[in-house]
Amino acid sequence: MRRFFKYSLLLINILFALLLACTRILPHANPYEYSYLGLLGFITPLLLVLNLLFICFWLITKKFMYVLVPIIAIAFSWKVLSVCFAYHLGHQQVTTKSASSFSVMSYNVRLLDFYHWNDDKDTRNKMLDFFKEKDATILCLQEFYSTNSKTGVNNIKAIQEACNYEYVAECNMQVTKRGKWGSVIFSHLPIINTKNYEIDVQSGNLLQRADFVQSSDTFSMYNIHMKSNKLSKTESELLSSKDIPSLSESNLSKSKSIFKKLYENSANRGLESDIIASVIKQHNRPAIVCGDLNDIPSSYVYFTVRDSLQDAFLQKGFGLGRTYRNSLPLFRIDYIFFHPHFSLKGFETISVPYSDHDPLLANFSLSL
Repeated sequence: MRRFFKYSLLLINILFALLLACTRILPHANPYEYSYLGLLGFITPLLLVLNLLFICFWLITKKFMYVLVPIIAIAFSWKVLSVCFAYHLGHQQVTTKSASSFSVMSYNVRLLDFYHWNDDKDTRNKMLDFFKEKDATILCLQEFYSTNSKTGVNNIKAIQEACNYEYVAECNMQVTKRGKWGSVIFSHLPIINTKNYEIDVQSGNLLQRADFVQSSDTFSMYNIHMKSNKLSKTESELLSSKDIPSLSESNLSKSKSIFKKLYENSANRGLESDIIASVIKQHNRPAIVCGDLNDIPSSYVYFTVRDSLQDAFLQKGFGLGRTYRNSLPLFRIDYIFFHPHFSLKGFETISVPYSDHDPLLANFSLSL
């Protein structure tokens, strides 16, 4: 019986090790063509944890040869695993802009709580105060809403007045009589050119580009919001539950819905990421790329959009860097990437409860 138990665990470990090893191909396998590999990316952190647990188990039971199974899998998939966490604890951070630097904030603001998802009805005003306090040189917002009439909530005007932003670039994905929804960039630096690119085959998302002048140098900023998984509140609660869910009909129905959404939207983001990468390459200028990719680092989307750029979190952050507040602590889906033309002085993920995402703040100087 003990032998059966031992070899059963070994077979299970081999299965998890093989799945982890398969993640090695994720940076090169577009989920639009290989949809199930897109789902594999979402469970990569879990596969790593399971293999680490097996290492501990084999060491405790003194099955030292078996330890090689998870170790080889981890080593083989290290390219993917290495972007999932950062270890720069205690490194010097300068997040406050100066005369020789400029700061960039990226934040999915969830319409500035227009539909009052938060229990706090003063969320919008607190967000305005937050923007004023941080006073980022360039403020990139996703899931933004503002009225397009004389009445209603004019968030563009409110942010400009609160932070004294002279320049603003809009990227409206939907415009109705009630208002406009999309992305926006506010800036203290001169914006000399803007362009929005269609990236969604279902005409739901745009890529925003703005060109800036800083110290007689010109660079581009890309503000991204990629296809959302659109999980409902109850589906998010099921994913983030600390308890083992019951096998009820309701939970099974939610699980099927979650699987379908992850499967379909992962494929869509595969197409979006190819278009985004192509646009950035064609526009041959030093760039900072930021926004909500709606995918974790162990994904084709992450590696394709990032390409040869630097990841600000990996350069200056620590831990897993969760940015999505309504799910497991493994979900880092918001990013700031930058060209080596820039020198990163500081980076932080700011924990504030105003949206379902946390904002990112990076401080740069030009590497002249």
